[in-house]
Amino acid sequence: MLGSRVTTVRARRSQQLSLSTGHAETVYIVRSGLLVLQTTPPGKHRQLLTPLYPRDIFRPAFAPPLPGIALTAVTPSELWRLPSSAFETLLGADAALGQHLNRQLADQHARTILHAAMVGGLSGEERVASFLIELGLRIGAPCANGISFEIPLSRADIADHLALNPDTLSRIMSRLKARGLVAQTSRGRAVVPDWEGLCRQSPLAGALAALHATADRRHLKS
Repeated sequence: MLGSRVTTVRARRSQQLSLSTGHAETVYIVRSGLLVLQTTPPGKHRQLLTPLYPRDIFRPAFAPPLPGIALTAVTPSELWRLPSSAFETLLGADAALGQHLNRQLADQHARTILHAAMVGGLSGEERVASFLIELGLRIGAPCANGISFEIPLSRADIADHLALNPDTLSRIMSRLKARGLVAQTSRGRAVVPDWEGLCRQSPLAGALAALHATADRRHLKS
């Protein structure tokens, strides 16, 4: 039912997506890839607010009216786009679909709260470990040496997302590599040889697993 109401949008890396079509608010459902919600205050550098993974839902009404707010594809991505009026009609017309979408929105809200707890209460090393755990749970896959995943964000983006200085982030990553918790096989790809060891570096590892782990990734839980 949902597929017949939507327009498929394919976004290239770094492409910004329109948040409205004419006078109608637009709803996006991420099908593949990774996007970020960002804002650019006057005279300030870009701030990365939250990543959007496959199955995530975004509509402008969910975000405050921050200056320069934009939805940007970090990797080549595919999305479904539909007017908010059609989205609300679907929620009311199909109870099962409505429950599914509401659960997804609740999951995203919980992730936002967890990220605030991460930035507000953890040390820099704990934040970086938590971020790597999140990527492993969301987009990681088993490999010969552990868990492998792409790191789609730049160092500056990750530092901004975790409220760290980029140089501090580099030093933390070097320490994690020296302790055998993370290995970087190439630029933009990491391997976690000791998943349980990495999880022990984050007080929020259990909460992250509860929010991010899916049925086919239960082997990654700490």
